[in-house]
Amino acid sequence: MMKLYMVTKRNKESVVLTPIVLQGFSRSNPIADNADMRRSRHNNALQVHDDWPIRKALTLSDVDITHPFLTLPRQPVETYILVHLTQLERDHLLNREQVPINAQDDDTGDLYVMKLKWRGSYYNLIGKWGRIVRSKGLDVGKEIKIRWFNGCLHFSVPQQQVLAIPPLQIIPAPVPHHDQWPIRKVLTLSDVDTNHPFLPLARRSVEDHILVHWTPQQRELLRNEEQVNLNARDVDTGDIYVMKLRWRGNYYNLIGKWGKIIRSKGLGVGKEIKIRWANGCLHFSVPYEQTVVPTTIPVMHQQEEWPIKKALTLSDVDTNHPFLTLPGKSIEDHILLYWASQAREQLRTELQINVNARDYDTGDLFLMKLKCRGSYYNLIGKWGQIIRGKGLQVGQEIRVRWDNGYLVFSVPQ
Repeated sequence: MMKLYMVTKRNKESVVLTPIVLQGFSRSNPIADNADMRRSRHNNALQVHDDWPIRKALTLSDVDITHPFLTLPRQPVETYILVHLTQLERDHLLNREQVPINAQDDDTGDLYVMKLKWRGSYYNLIGKWGRIVRSKGLDVGKEIKIRWFNGCLHFSVPQQQVLAIPPLQIIPAPVPHHDQWPIRKVLTLSDVDTNHPFLPLARRSVEDHILVHWTPQQRELLRNEEQVNLNARDVDTGDIYVMKLRWRGNYYNLIGKWGKIIRSKGLGVGKEIKIRWANGCLHFSVPYEQTVVPTTIPVMHQQEEWPIKKALTLSDVDTNHPFLTLPGKSIEDHILLYWASQAREQLRTELQINVNARDYDTGDLFLMKLKCRGSYYNLIGKWGQIIRGKGLQVGQEIRVRWDNGYLVFSVPQ
């Protein structure tokens, strides 16, 4: 066994050596102890690098280098990124201004100066994104992981990963059984409104199951012109329509003959429409045997029933710009469904309407406004007063329902 000594006294005749006692090391096998320490440090490093609170499978628009931007969902960005920004930077974002941020590719170590931009219900990461798409060879279905660390946005797209989205071209052109429908949607109040006929479809569903079959020229035309003509076939009747697909940011609208389809098929709230792409044509079906099953709200005297629930985000509790954002489908299915047609029409034409609101926890009444923002709604008016009075914070759950002419909300303490 090797021993270590320290010189404690020196003179002309002699040198005195004192043994050194090493604390924390096993006398039996120091080499094994060193190996254990190295493994421990390596495992700890892996645990740190596996802490990615934001993960997303890349879509067609995310890897489009002609219009390069990465779309990120609103709530994760506000929960895990915006909380690290200054109040001035957050104010810039709320004013629809873009904020510069430093970004690092953890796979290569490359650093970029990029920009974060608020788009209402989502955020875009722009700047050098096109360069990143090309240099990393990003493709649809790969998973990007994002976190904020040391004043910088870190991202990673491991190259060894396999596509998270299964191959879309395996859907045969002639479908012998009408059971392969990759896009399904329960129709809402706005979907069957013949005064403003359009069918909104989720962006990712359209890009993953329709646009993936298009040529690059067709996709570029849709991106530049924002709408493209297409043939649509009603599988139930065999009727064919010339319609248009219009890009609207985080969703696509199917327009043209949609009002005629609503009337001819007698479409109503709660029916399910099924959609697929085959043989260069959009196919859709709403089986006749289906009964209209509107989303129901249980009897309101059972106060524990809350059809709309949401975890509050950073923008929901910002008293400088006070508004509560609620998803459009939830509002249409659980609130507008109980309104008179005149009230719904007023909201549709004026994009906002006065509503009576009641705090279930305190019994306080408020005169507020519900404002239509397209794919979502904002509750404004006295919302700042409610934030301060209830001491609302990010992550708390708000519950909402419609009850006897009042929009009722609760935030359990």
